[in-house]
Amino acid sequence: MLALRCFVARDPQPRAVLLVRDSDGKEAERRQGLEQARRDSAWPFEVILGVAHPMRECWVLAGFIPGTKQETASLGDLRKELGFDPTARSQELDASNKKAKKSPKRVLERLTGGEDEREARCWTDPPLGHLRQRGKDNGLAAFLSELEDRLVPVFSEAAFQENASAEVGPSQPPAPEGEDASTTAHSRS
Repeated sequence: MLALRCFVARDPQPRAVLLVRDSDGKEAERRQGLEQARRDSAWPFEVILGVAHPMRECWVLAGFIPGTKQETASLGDLRKELGFDPTARSQELDASNKKAKKSPKRVLERLTGGEDEREARCWTDPPLGHLRQRGKDNGLAAFLSELEDRLVPVFSEAAFQENASAEVGPSQPPAPEGEDASTTAHSRS
């Protein structure tokens, strides 16, 4: 709620605010807290919520598709080590210790080599359907639905307003004193 109040004080105000948290094993509690903050007031912007279960690295793992032989081998090794595919069932990873066998941070590091660019491709390369399917139990699918339901209309409305302004055209400066406005407008054509 405090974060949302800070955005109310901004000038200009944002059109939307995204609140995203790791669940850290408390998924229902974290979601309830975020929803309560959203309902607390009639915010002057759209509030979009996301709860990554158990942490945001699981969302990235849901989008990981091996692109090289090395990545395919690393994923195969992790499947054997964990007893399941961490990209298909990332919600089963445990966030308790960064070095633990089932740590989402450790698994992601192993698959991406810690490269930010490679991690970013986990968001940009897979189709939305892939992300929704792999993210149905880790909170990503719910977040994507929030984006679709609440954020896309904000951008659509903004685009509509921009188009409407463009159709009206730029405003004409006022006619200089002592001249007839129609004469001035005609001479500017």
